[in-house]
Amino acid sequence: MKKIFLVGVFSVFCLWNTLDAQIVNIENKRVQLKDSIAWYGQLNFGFNLIENGNSIISFNGGANVEHVNRRHWFLLLTNFNFVQVEKEDFVNDGFLHFRYNYSLSKRFTYEAYTQAQYNEKLNLRLRWLLGTGMRFTVIKKEKHSAYLGASYMFEYNEETSPELEFRDNRLSTYVSFSIRPFENTKLTNTTYYQPVFGKISDLRLSSQTQLVINFTKKLLFTTTFNITYDSRVPEEVANTIYNLRNGIRWNF
Repeated sequence: MKKIFLVGVFSVFCLWNTLDAQIVNIENKRVQLKDSIAWYGQLNFGFNLIENGNSIISFNGGANVEHVNRRHWFLLLTNFNFVQVEKEDFVNDGFLHFRYNYSLSKRFTYEAYTQAQYNEKLNLRLRWLLGTGMRFTVIKKEKHSAYLGASYMFEYNEETSPELEFRDNRLSTYVSFSIRPFENTKLTNTTYYQPVFGKISDLRLSSQTQLVINFTKKLLFTTTFNITYDSRVPEEVANTIYNLRNGIRWNF
């Protein structure tokens, strides 16, 4: 019974990471740096070892590094997760993302990016992509903002079970907005649409909606809904995956 419970817990954890691995939402990783020249960095690492009749090993880590130099903006983002129960992998995924922005004007920004990722539970040995395009600021105010993005993206995939390789040319577009209906409430959404050029039915969709409520300056409630659809997935992987997460956050 104990092992069944652990399998269930880590399967849910795996599902969360499976969803996040489809399309990495960069919009919610941006930090609004106020200075014209500034750095921002965040590192995290966790390791757990449990022996209670079942041997459980888990570790995860990540980094978020941003630098702005007047019109130039750089982002380096990485994350990995690993959970093993009785020598059986329940979670094994990670990604590395690098993005460069150049502000052409108050409205238009040039973007270039590259990304590499893997996900054992998605039968994804490697996904590497390279893209370039434009980001348009629809509106940017203190209480609400909205952005549009469109780029060309080359994508290379290596899948397992069965062994397959794909090379795709995709259109990658996104819509992102943030509003503050009340002083203590913030609602954000980012939706990605990535079809293959010449194959409209071969597409990937992803949307993330988050609500943040500040009870105090330090105590926050968050609820986040994620949903992803991929028309072409490896065998035994669902086309549509979604999750709802609720949590309490304390800022020191």
